[in-house]
Amino acid sequence: MEVAVSMIIDAYQHLGLPRFQSPEDALAVMDRASITRAMVCPFETCPDLAAVHHAFTAAPDRFLGLGIPLGRDRREVEAFVAAQLRAGFAGLRLSASDVRDSPWLLDQIGEADGIALICGGDAGLADGARTLLRFLEEYPRALAIGGHFAGPTDPAIFGARPTVADLFAHDRFFAIFSRQTLFEPATLTSWARELIDRVGWHRIMWGSEAPVLYWRDESLADAIGWVERFNPTDEQRTAFLGGTAQRVLFDRPRPAAGDLVLPADPFDLTVVRPAAMWPHGLDLDDALAGRLVHAWLTQPGTQRGTLGKYLAGLLDAALPAVRTSGLDGARTAGAVTPPP
Repeated sequence: MEVAVSMIIDAYQHLGLPRFQSPEDALAVMDRASITRAMVCPFETCPDLAAVHHAFTAAPDRFLGLGIPLGRDRREVEAFVAAQLRAGFAGLRLSASDVRDSPWLLDQIGEADGIALICGGDAGLADGARTLLRFLEEYPRALAIGGHFAGPTDPAIFGARPTVADLFAHDRFFAIFSRQTLFEPATLTSWARELIDRVGWHRIMWGSEAPVLYWRDESLADAIGWVERFNPTDEQRTAFLGGTAQRVLFDRPRPAAGDLVLPADPFDLTVVRPAAMWPHGLDLDDALAGRLVHAWLTQPGTQRGTLGKYLAGLLDAALPAVRTSGLDGARTAGAVTPPP
């Protein structure tokens, strides 16, 4: 649905090639959708730190960048994080297991007055709630943000786990509504309503998870309009779709951008994981489906492969190579040069 607001800010996007999108592609989509700014990050399956760095240095009025922890041991992870924070990344995207197993990452973020965005793997962020509360209390200029609704679950958790209630009540804890179609609808609706009541419109933000939402056959318009089921007022909608993100993310003091000089090539640490596209299925014209199967069955060696692998081969042959434009220059101009 069309939603008229004065400013839309996307609080969660992925950048990086070859898995996600380039900053140039992201900007083109944002302009068409009237999205003024975005907080962006890479991921362990595509640790393109140079793309994120290029985005917020080339277009600082449009992008705020978060990094990720990378490394084979604590010493290397700490070096990667320090390099990102020196280069102007505003914080880190963490998993629930990062908070649980490597709480010292929060200290690195806190010492930089940074942002900890926690996504996935923990219902209501319950296992890390005490650690996150400690982080917020020890670092009074740091922020903690729960991505993907901060782990949808039964709202009864707030009564059963007092530390969870305390975390969600903290004035520097925020939640991002994103990835809504992957959660069980009844659970998500009750959880989202609880967050609206408990956290309030002044501490929740909208995030697209672009380009991953495209993998689910979702549109930006549908993702933006999902919140309308809760009947926000004009003031609440404005806060949710941009006002809160502007105040919390873009109006806060930002670290000075510097050169991105990393201890190793981040792509050497890539976690290999298939892109889970069309988790709800891909609807095709039935004649097209028949043509696809027929073409696959007539290929030599069909029994040694799958229809999915055959389709991947067709796409690989048909699609142009990804344009990296300014990103290659960012990598070769000292972006992955080990420090002396």
